[in-house]
Amino acid sequence: MPNTWAPFAARSRAAWVLLAALLASAPPARAAVRCPPEVGDLVDAGWRAYRADSMAVAAARFQRADRKCPHGLDARVGLGYAWLRLGVPARAESLLRPVVAADSNYVDAWQGLMHAARRNGHDALALRAARRVRVLAPTDADARAILDALSPHWDLAPRVARARPAQLVTQARTHGEHFEVPTAAGWQLFYINGINLGVALPGRFPAEFPTDSLVYAGWLDRIAGMNANTVRLYTILPPAFYRALAGWNHAHPSRALWLIHGVWAELPEGDDFDDPRWKAAFRDEMRDVLGAIHGDADIRPSPGHARGRYDADVSTWTLAYVIGREWEPFSVAAFEALSHRERRYDGRYLEMADGSAMEAWTAEQCDWMLTTEVERYHTIRPIAYTNWPTLDPLHHPTEATTPEEREWRTRVGRPIEYQKLEYDNDVVSLDALRVRPTAANPAGWFASYHAYPYYPDFMIHEPDYGRAHSSEGPSNYFGYLTALRRHLAGIPLLIAEYGVPSSRGLAHQQPQGWSHGGHDEVAMAEIDARLTREIRESGCAGGILFAWIDEWFKKNWAVIDLELPGDHTPRWHNRMDAEQNYGVLAMIAGPADGPSLGGDVSRWLALPTVASGPTGATAAQPSSLGVGSDASNLYLAIELPGLRGRAFPWDSLGVQIALDTYQPDSGQHALPGLPVTSDLGFEFLVQLNGHEDARLLVTPDYNPYLGPAAIREGDDLGGFYHRPAVTGNRADGQFDAMHLIVNRARFGRDGRFFPAQTWERGRLRFGREDQSTLSDWYYDASAGVLEIQIAWALLNVTDPSSATVLDDHRAQGADFGTSHTEGFHIGVVTRLKHSGQVAGSLPPLGAEARWRRDDFRTWTWKPWSEPVFHARLKPVYDSMKAVWSSAGPTLGTRDGPP
Repeated sequence: MPNTWAPFAARSRAAWVLLAALLASAPPARAAVRCPPEVGDLVDAGWRAYRADSMAVAAARFQRADRKCPHGLDARVGLGYAWLRLGVPARAESLLRPVVAADSNYVDAWQGLMHAARRNGHDALALRAARRVRVLAPTDADARAILDALSPHWDLAPRVARARPAQLVTQARTHGEHFEVPTAAGWQLFYINGINLGVALPGRFPAEFPTDSLVYAGWLDRIAGMNANTVRLYTILPPAFYRALAGWNHAHPSRALWLIHGVWAELPEGDDFDDPRWKAAFRDEMRDVLGAIHGDADIRPSPGHARGRYDADVSTWTLAYVIGREWEPFSVAAFEALSHRERRYDGRYLEMADGSAMEAWTAEQCDWMLTTEVERYHTIRPIAYTNWPTLDPLHHPTEATTPEEREWRTRVGRPIEYQKLEYDNDVVSLDALRVRPTAANPAGWFASYHAYPYYPDFMIHEPDYGRAHSSEGPSNYFGYLTALRRHLAGIPLLIAEYGVPSSRGLAHQQPQGWSHGGHDEVAMAEIDARLTREIRESGCAGGILFAWIDEWFKKNWAVIDLELPGDHTPRWHNRMDAEQNYGVLAMIAGPADGPSLGGDVSRWLALPTVASGPTGATAAQPSSLGVGSDASNLYLAIELPGLRGRAFPWDSLGVQIALDTYQPDSGQHALPGLPVTSDLGFEFLVQLNGHEDARLLVTPDYNPYLGPAAIREGDDLGGFYHRPAVTGNRADGQFDAMHLIVNRARFGRDGRFFPAQTWERGRLRFGREDQSTLSDWYYDASAGVLEIQIAWALLNVTDPSSATVLDDHRAQGADFGTSHTEGFHIGVVTRLKHSGQVAGSLPPLGAEARWRRDDFRTWTWKPWSEPVFHARLKPVYDSMKAVWSSAGPTLGTRDGPP
């Protein structure tokens, strides 16, 4: 069923129990008519089932009560809430409309109608209902949130003017290379153990924020439970977040969560950061951030921005600001070239004696934000701008610029790069050490970096980093951190983003194995914990792990060209995209009771059957092929009843599964190593020869990645490029392994050559899913069932929500064409290894060992716009909880005079 907030794990069971308790504690509305006593008993039984989270039972009891007393109201209200929880808000709305018409004071009915109309997109009705709820229940937070979202200025009561502090309030400060916060005992050291809070749920882009305060309250509860002490925001969230944060911190003063708030901005047109209109918009955003944290903003609706009345003051717990985004080197270099601003800055709270144009610009914006907060609220706190290794102030001989690399390639006769899909990562820099707080600034200044262990390549290639050891062993990452910490001596260095993703896909390799993807959830937990310890050991002032939830809208270079249409990306979960899988809270496609490798085999056997064969013909004859899918995977279940209760005889038997994903008449018409041909053409082949020998193969023409063949042909840059994917007719049985060049070949400034590195993305891992989340297939010996899951992107599906796949028809200027597939055709063959003969097949093969087109049943799936998903904490939650606890207190005695 489509998702509603109810099945989403972050809106926890406890939250729904709270809602049910509120409903139960409210006095029942006066019924419009008198109903038989048994009706009241049924309604009470319905609410008991509702509070026990048994929605189907609750609905059935409310329906029986409604039939016995058709003109009663209480049963219809209960049934409306049950339909809301069951994900059918249209039915809920149709039930609740006549109830409020009959009894305009029935607050529960108005509350239910408010939620149902909001979810149905009937904003005018939702607004009317929310206004009525505010009259009947003035403290209702959900009504306030809906009014904030739909009509930010609904509350016409003027804000009460707040007394401006007589003395400048310093909410937090830097001291040497660390942060300090005020306590009853005076200023104390504060080490940041933080989590980055992205909030884009599946099916949503980042500006489509949750507006339900219970979602944020549930998240904050869990974040505090993992011993984090800080959350970081990139941009302004809806008022519900700030209310939830204030609520949590007031209720848990000894475990209060500090806030580091960002100010988001996109790149200016023409790379002119001094463009008056662009800079004015950036400063408007800063002003709104200040208003939001002080509970003093009314933000009007604006595309891509949160909106509403901000009335929760969280400034007491706001530790610092980090403004801007990761500025791209090409944009900074362009601004340096066109800017005529002075290379110094003399501000009220920040100053710079000498630096670059961009450094002066960043100092000016940070000073403007500090000045504005002091003037409005007489409050000040530390500030920094976002930076990352591509703009660090260190020099890296192994990282050549584009002109330098071209020169070396010319010298040695290697191909000249015709396209570069990455930035010049050591051509321009921003140095926070050049900026200093003035004597009027008691809060201080710090450096904020997004630093991951696998990128840029100088993190991997610099010899000094390669020789570095932390207390836990070799670590290029520790080498980089200590070098950066050494350069920035005297000010705090905050690692504001770090971590590795638990993705099947891999985008960049790293020497210690801390790569950009390719980790199961257990490995992710171990790596993130070690990176956390090394950040602290290197002398940094804290680390903020990326990120709280998996966000499906994200992309990286390896997949971005193959996710088409691009505006559908949030609808499906690409397990091959590392960027979508950093979350502590996993956003998992499908219902919680879907197929799981090595789990309940009955879920696999329940998949729709698309092919069946004679039972008992041979031990190796498949009896059925079941196929299913969700927003992440294609699922295949192959039942082999003759092997039930036995280990699979991999020494003598292999399995081939051929997949036609589009254009049935095109593709490969022969299977490798078998006397099997087909009228229908296949694009992909699964080969299972044993636990350590299993892979997904593709017809050579339909492989969109250049792979190792590009290196053999001399194009060692090929890892960052794609090629058109086409399907031709062939009957040579050839299928290719699926490789990707994840680290492109490159030259250093001194002419040292670094070869390309490849990764076979089609290799299939055997195992249970509860043992490794990277498992691709499993054999359940007790039931004689092969279980296989294949990530959509491995099959050149560019958008499963609309059944879109790669094809030959490219629009002018496009790298790839796409089309709507009419469905898949799947054939299975078991193969005797010693003779190469067929042991069994689905669909059954005739005497000619040839599949006819009519032998196959087409498998299709339903498109969707709202993905079904569920949430689950990954093991990294427990590993971070342990490391943040064992690392010692985050508050310590201040060292030195105040």
